Formats: sequence, C-alpha cells, structure tokens
Amino acid sequence: MQKQEKEILFGTLLGNSKLQTYTGGKTWRVRFIQSNKDYLFHLYSIFKNMCKTEPKESWLESGHSRWTFKTTVLPLDLEFGQVFYLKNKKRVPSNEYLDLYLTPRAIAYWFMDIGCLKSNRKAYSLNTDSYKLDELKRIGEILKNKYDVEISFHKQGLNYKIDIPVKEYIKFRNLIEVYIDSSMKYKL
Repeated sequence: MQKQEKEILFGTLLGNSKLQTYTGGKTWRVRFIQSNKDYLFHLYSIFKNMCKTEPKESWLESGHSRWTFKTTVLPLDLEFGQVFYLKNKKRVPSNEYLDLYLTPRAIAYWFMDIGCLKSNRKAYSLNTDSYKLDELKRIGEILKNKYDVEISFHKQGLNYKIDIPVKEYIKFRNLIEVYIDSSMKYKL
C-alpha cells in the first residue's frame, strides 16, 4: 500500500470506515460506509485494486440509503487493526501513529467522513462521539504541535465532538482544502 493510500485509510478509520476481522484479529479488511454515493465511489476509485466487488447500496429502516464496499484482507490492516481496536472496540491510535499518519491528507479524509461546517459558516465540527475525551485531547495536541491548529471540545450527551473554532477556521481549511473531493466541497 502506498503512503497516500495509508494516509487516506488512516483518516477514514478515524471517521466512518471500519476494520473487520473474522480470524480473531489475525487478518483484517476495511469496510467503507457512506451516505454520499459520489464520495463513496471516490474512495472506491482509490482502493479498487484491493476489492473483489463493487460498491453496493443498502437501505436503512429510516428509509435512507447508504453505500458500502469492502476490501480484501490487506497486510497493513493487521497493523492498523492492532492500533485502532482494543477488544473489538474502536479507539484513537497511539501518539506515535497519530504523529506518523495524521497528515493533512488524512485529516481531510477524516473531515469528509464526519466533519461539517457549523451553522455560523465560519467554524467546523467533527462528530467524534465514539471516542473518549482523553483520546480527543491527544489528537488536539498533535494538531497543535504539527499544524498550529487549536481545537476545542463540545459535549453532546455523554460524548464529545471536536470543534474547530472561528479563529482557526482559515488555518484548518487551508490545511485540508487541496485534498477535499469535489463531492464534498459543500462542507468547506
């Protein structure tokens, strides 16, 4: 897997993508899940050579559709499986992996997966409610140290979201904009 593909995979794993194992963690494959068909097909174009089947549409009980595709078992998935999952629960990887793989490209794909423009149109939010606050704080440290982007946290129910405040809006946008797929430009 090329460096670009690793960064994209890392970003989407922080977002909606999931690693699946049927061998107790000895092998893993990636399952990409999106409601935005165009964005899902963009991801598929990147990982197509690692897949045996094309994306499929499925319907939720709510009446909404979503699109998915799965890769075959990938060698890197074993490494990412061990750093993203502990006892089948998704987590934020260690600082070592964040420092290595949390690149502007990875951040852009993470944002495309779970980010949004806030209602004031001058700030962003990342829906990170599956992660613990201490994990999100580690991400905040990496963003500050590597890219001089400060974030804050917004409690929603029992969980937290990441907010990119107004004062960091332009800096964050400049960091990721070049990697944003045309199907997701509306989020900027």
